[in-house]
Formats: sequence, C-alpha cells, structure tokens
Amino acid sequence: MDATASRPSSQVAPPDSAAGWRALAGSGVLAMFGVSALYGSTFGLFLLPLQQSLGWSRGEIAFSLTLSTLFTPLVAPLTGWIIDKVPLRPLILAGVVLQSLNFAAFSLMQGSVWVYYGLCLALMLTAAGASLLSLAKLAQGWFNRSLGRALGLLFACGGIGGILHPLWTQAVISQFGWRQAFMVMAGLSLLMCGLAALLFVRERDPAARRGRSAAQGASPPGATAAAPSANGPGSMAAFLRDAIWWKLALFNMLFALGVGAIFMHFAALLQDRGATPGQAALAMSLVGLGGLTGNLLAGWLADRMPASRLAVIVMAVPMLATLVIYAGGGLWVSIAAGGLLGLCSGGDNSVSLLLARRYFSAETFGRASATQMVAAAAGGGVSPWLAGVVHDRTGSYDLALIMAAACMGAAALAAWWLPEQRVVTTDRKDTVTAGA
Repeated sequence: MDATASRPSSQVAPPDSAAGWRALAGSGVLAMFGVSALYGSTFGLFLLPLQQSLGWSRGEIAFSLTLSTLFTPLVAPLTGWIIDKVPLRPLILAGVVLQSLNFAAFSLMQGSVWVYYGLCLALMLTAAGASLLSLAKLAQGWFNRSLGRALGLLFACGGIGGILHPLWTQAVISQFGWRQAFMVMAGLSLLMCGLAALLFVRERDPAARRGRSAAQGASPPGATAAAPSANGPGSMAAFLRDAIWWKLALFNMLFALGVGAIFMHFAALLQDRGATPGQAALAMSLVGLGGLTGNLLAGWLADRMPASRLAVIVMAVPMLATLVIYAGGGLWVSIAAGGLLGLCSGGDNSVSLLLARRYFSAETFGRASATQMVAAAAGGGVSPWLAGVVHDRTGSYDLALIMAAACMGAAALAAWWLPEQRVVTTDRKDTVTAGA
C-alpha cells in the first residue's frame, strides 16, 4: 500500500527538466498569440480606423483602457486567487475559447462606444484564464535555477507576437477593414493557442510544488516561529500591510503610467509626424523586436544580478528614449527610439514577476502578482486616456511625452528603493530570506 501510494510522486519531473522546457514552449505559443500580444501590440493601429469609421475621438477610444483600470481591482485579485487554487491546464483551455469569441465580437461593433467599452471589459475576464499571469504561474512551478531565463523566454515569445501582429494587422485593415482584422485575431487565438494548450501545456504536480515550497520555507533548527513569514504575506489584507508590497506597487504603477502613454499612441504619433500607416506598423514591429530582445536579456541577467538593480536600468533607458522622441530629429530617429523603448519596457515584464517571486512565496505567487497588476493597471490604464486627452486639447503629444519621461524617472527611483531581500527581525536574530 505504501509503495503504491508513493508511485505518483516518483513520476513527477524534477525542476528545470526537459518536461518543463516543453511546457514552456507551449506557454510561449500562448503568449505569442494571446490577448496581450494580439491586441496589446496593435491597439494603436485601430485608433484612426475606429475614429474614421465610427466617429469616436481618440480620447474616447483610449478611455476603454481607463475603464479596464477601474475594473482591474475586481478581476486581478480574483484571477490570482483562482490560479493559486485550481488546476491551470483546464483554466487555460477555457480562457483560449472565451478570448477568441471575444475577439470575434469586436468585429460586430456599430456606432455605440459603450458597446466597445463593454467588450473591452469582457476581454479582461475572458483573457484571464490564458493570461501571462497564468502562464508565469505555470513556469514558476517548473523552474528553479532557470526561472529568470524561463520568464524571459516566455515574455520574449510575446515580443515575437509584438513584431508580427502589427504587420499583418495593418495589412488586413488596409485591404479589408478593421472588422476583418478582429476576425483574423479570433481565428489565430483559437487555432494557435488551442493547439499549444492541448499538446504541450502541462502543470507540474501541484502537491510536489507545495511540498518543495514548504521545505524551502521551513524553519531552520533553532529558528523562532516568526521565520517562515519571511516568505511574505498570503492574503490581500496582509499585502496591504506589507511595506515591500507597496514599494513594488509604486514601481509598477509609475512605469506603467509612463509607458502606457506612449505605446498605445505611438502609431498615431508617428502618423501625425508624417509616417504612412505602413511605416507606423513597421515601427510597432520594431518596438516588439525591442521587447523580444529585452525580455531575453533581462531574463538572462536576472539569474546573474540583483533584480532590483536591473529594474533601475530597465526604467532609466526608456526615459531617455522618450526624451529623444520628444526632441524629434526625424521620423526614423523616433522609430529607432521606439525600438529602444521596447527593449527596456519588454524586460520590465520579466523583472516585475521575478521581483514578485523574490519577495513572495510560490503558493502566493498568483495572488502577489495579480495584486501588483492592480497597481500596474492603475498607471497603464489611466495614461493612454490622459495622452489622448492631451492630444485632443493641444493637438500634439509633446506634453504627454514629458509626463511619461517624468514617470519613468520616478519609477527608476522607486526600483532603487526596493530591498534586495526580505528581512524578518526575530527576538533572537535577523533572518534573511530571498523568497525564491
């Protein structure tokens, strides 16, 4: 009886094994054709077509992201709790089907901007199952020593999508219209993500992962009972009482506040400066190329240097790129600066999740990351709307670029403020735990 009971655990693949890399490959395809890559990298290409076809202003269109921000505090913590508690594979499969249907629904929009807002809010729910958060949770269960590289590769796959999707999306919009572009998105999401989830995505045994984390968090001989709490808080109320959580939230919010103002309007900004729609699409692809390279580089460096110090670099460089875009210097200078912007902002995805894993335990990774998404959404959702309003009022994006650069500089300072490790003071001595 004892031998039979022990058999399943012997079949569990170890961390950093070939099985983990296969699961990561499937997750990479999901990231490449998921909502963040498909719609996040092409949102700016829909601004002018929707404005011209349906009569909405740029501010009204960008306001959809602000509404999503208001909805995030309800969706993100629930998503984090779910992915910490339920099997990930069926959740991901259901998410693929629902997000594909949501993309198809966008193609049916008519004149009411409120229908568009409703579909954007629905996309937050339908995309949650197969989101990057779920995929990152899956990856952190498979990897230990190579977690930085694994997350870097995962987000780099999203960067590949960011390179490819603007090119074909603009071609479809130019030749057939924006409605057909949404239908192609729906088909790609269902086909590519569905096959990847069915064939490759597997979760490492949850019981084994819990056991490993419990072993890592166990008190050493002679330690006081307070030592296990070095892995960080485990509930929303505890997060809100945790100083490290607030510092990390400030970092994520400020950077999202700066980047969101540029990324979602970059194609329209370039066309205002004389770029053709094709050149704007090429620029968005270069931003995606920068994101691909940045995630690979950040993931590799994060396994070799303090993640919080890497975060300072990831913040400071896009601030300089934003100032270059503001200063002008020609269309191609702005496009090149946009590529540099993508290089560092792409790396922010990996760094942010690595920081969450450093300060919080494996069991609470989903909730910790999801609650940090609330902070990021607070910045990333408001800034595109503000940039749209600034353009509508002033006729240019100059003031928005200055505001974005200031937010990135503040994010670099917030990253410098983050500690390298979580320190818990006990009655007997200081206990230092990296949380990873």
